Amino acid sequence: MKALRAGLIVLFVQLLLVLSVAGKYLYERHTRPRVWTRATQYDPNLPLRGRYLAMQLLLDACDLRRDEAHTISRPYNKSQSFWQWNVSLTAANGKLLPIVKPSHRDATLTLSPGRPCDRATLSSEELLFIPDRAALPFPLKPGQDLWVEVTVPASGPPRPIQIALSSADGFHPIRFD
Repeated sequence: MKALRAGLIVLFVQLLLVLSVAGKYLYERHTRPRVWTRATQYDPNLPLRGRYLAMQLLLDACDLRRDEAHTISRPYNKSQSFWQWNVSLTAANGKLLPIVKPSHRDATLTLSPGRPCDRATLSSEELLFIPDRAALPFPLKPGQDLWVEVTVPASGPPRPIQIALSSADGFHPIRFD
């Protein structure tokens, strides 16, 4: 009987932990800002892939300083350098904005030469679960952009909620029912 009681206590504690994380995410989804931002899809190197859409968010780095302190030289090719900033994220005016904080590192924002400054990649990987029966619109057609709506928590990476496609004929959220 003692083993059953101990097992039930462990089960209760584990259930409490899982529900507290789910409750935190649900609370943040209703209280923290939500914004749409561009994203790019990539193929993750994960041992268990499942039905997840792996994305990197694209942010605007046009206002960030491209000075010596933020320039990174490639070890194999010194002529091809890129810019990198330690950033914290915030939502303002319906956009996800990077704030440079040298001593604080929520994420790293990288801009490669030749890439538009409004499409700098955020280092964090965002995974969005896709239901089994959902039809995916990939690969994207020319002229289409992938967008993701994210919750911006007080700290930590943004949390994806849903995706959309934009093209010349408009902005279309994708439903996975």
